[in-house]
Amino acid sequence: MSVRAVTGLPVLSALEVALGQPVGTVAPRATAVDPDPVHAVRAALLPALVRSPCVVAFSGGRDSSLLLALAADLAAREGLDPPVAVTFRYPGDPAADESDWQELVVAHLKERGLPVDWVRHDVTTELDLIGPLTAPVLRAHGHPTYPAALGNTLLLSRYARGGALVTGNGGDEVLGGHRIAVLRAVARRRGRGLTAADRRLVAVCVAPALVRGALAFREAGDAAWLRPAARRVALAEAVRTARTRPLRWDRSVWGALAPRAVTIGAATRTRVVDAAGALLVEPLSDPAFVASYASFRGRWGALTRTAGMRLLAAGLLPENVLGRRDKAAFNSSRFGPLSRAFARTWDGQGVDERLVDPVALRAAWLSELPPPATAMLLQQAWLSGFAA
Repeated sequence: MSVRAVTGLPVLSALEVALGQPVGTVAPRATAVDPDPVHAVRAALLPALVRSPCVVAFSGGRDSSLLLALAADLAAREGLDPPVAVTFRYPGDPAADESDWQELVVAHLKERGLPVDWVRHDVTTELDLIGPLTAPVLRAHGHPTYPAALGNTLLLSRYARGGALVTGNGGDEVLGGHRIAVLRAVARRRGRGLTAADRRLVAVCVAPALVRGALAFREAGDAAWLRPAARRVALAEAVRTARTRPLRWDRSVWGALAPRAVTIGAATRTRVVDAAGALLVEPLSDPAFVASYASFRGRWGALTRTAGMRLLAAGLLPENVLGRRDKAAFNSSRFGPLSRAFARTWDGQGVDERLVDPVALRAAWLSELPPPATAMLLQQAWLSGFAA
């Protein structure tokens, strides 16, 4: 892949780099509404399958499993080449291990007569924030990237060259986290079998905006690497997001596309995949699918995350895959040995000290679990060494 071809990426402000993400919202574009979200998600997926290879980023999580199953079924129905599932594995990192789920899904599809080509890639330093894939792009771009963990898309793009890349980005936001869905599910159960965590979630979902904002303020953490003024902005953004999450089902689903971070992230990934001569397809955040899913239950009807998965999968996946609630964590491969080596020798230069405390920032990078929000700051500090 030509490094020059991956320039032209979005540039964030110094404040957004310090906060770890773009801030603000944009109005999702209007689109025609398909009354059937099952048809809509398949229609969003089809453009990827008519290209070859059609690579599905397959971690074994719910969204990637759903898309792989739909792609395999749709390819078989349309007489197209089967999708290629590309899985990254992380030897020595149990938090990122989803191999049992991966094997279960692929075996289940094959039992149903749905062929899938499966490529497994053992990750070493490729996905590091300043690793061998991302570093040339950072130098060509001259700025941090959003998302900072761009190595994942860069590596997947190599497998998809000349074809298409399908990812599950947007699934968590579009399919889950809707207040009305939680409340309706609890009402149907009449409160039976609720855990303490479930009760806390219900309390948050039913709370007035001021209370939700206060809870978000408390849960946002101290972000010790930020100066007080920047910390206030970060907290205000968390509070605003919590307070403005609609109760209505249709507005809540549409709201998943509203954060500017969604738009910037999609633009970055699209540019990277396009540079590989491939097409990026993200069906679960496709506006036509989101519009269909938002209108499916009207204003006050709702689907839980599991019910939505069950609807869209249409019997193609095992029930325990559809209902799983745990998730893998991939942070250690992003803040990998190259990033940690840089942090240990960093002299504090390259960040805006009006926004960031370098001492606290270095401590965050060297902690057992570096905060993901500090990833772009690490790239910014690393880049400063080339500008000096």
